[in-house]
Amino acid sequence: MMLAFQTFGALMWRDMAVFIPMWKDRFINAIIWCVLTLLIFEYIMPQAGLANYAVFMCIGTAATVGFFEVTENVSRFIADLEGERSLSYYLTLPLPQWAVFVRIALSNALQALTVAGCFLPISKLLLQSRFPLDAMSYGKFFIIFTLAHLFYGFLSLLIAVQVESLYTMSNVWMRFIYPLWWLGGYQFSWSVLYKVNPYIAYVNLLNPLVWILEGVRASILGQEGYLPFWMCVAVVTLYTAIVGLIGIRLLMRRLDCV
Repeated sequence: MMLAFQTFGALMWRDMAVFIPMWKDRFINAIIWCVLTLLIFEYIMPQAGLANYAVFMCIGTAATVGFFEVTENVSRFIADLEGERSLSYYLTLPLPQWAVFVRIALSNALQALTVAGCFLPISKLLLQSRFPLDAMSYGKFFIIFTLAHLFYGFLSLLIAVQVESLYTMSNVWMRFIYPLWWLGGYQFSWSVLYKVNPYIAYVNLLNPLVWILEGVRASILGQEGYLPFWMCVAVVTLYTAIVGLIGIRLLMRRLDCV
């Protein structure tokens, strides 16, 4: 058992050691995305009648950028399966095979978290007093933000199962990733959707990103106008367990793990 824990820790350390040299580029990408979001929604969209929307959008971006970070790692995972298949080596190491996939999910989550964690400080630095944090609960934010990225990490396993090859990765983006994101409340709250159409709003509760975005915004902007925070925590936790179990099982089947 101790050997398994040591092996697992060594693999996690190895993943982060490989990621650290790439972090600067991802940090630069994060700054670009953050600045563009602020520029458009703080200075341009108010001229179109959409005022006081920059903070709302910045929080949505911070909550979902990890979703896109892990999908990049999925592409690398599929490329490895089609090429060197280093995963086959990891499956021979002295730890349960399911733990190899858990380690991939946790590595993806941690990498995405280190990038997404930059968004709010950058947004606050640029907006200053226009981004008030008076209603923010730092404890709640830490809980939901961490859970969100754990969900993204385990979701990456399920996404990887759906990708037969790198040539079909675009299908996953258009049929799975973008619909979840666009309908997940990135540009609107669930209460707004409910006012438009209650039936669609209730169906959209099946979208895990809805609960992530509502929970993150509630932790920063206050509970009013958003789904109950602790319900968001419970649902995201449940979704994480579900996609994790299904993703690991299907990946083990795909790779003929014994």
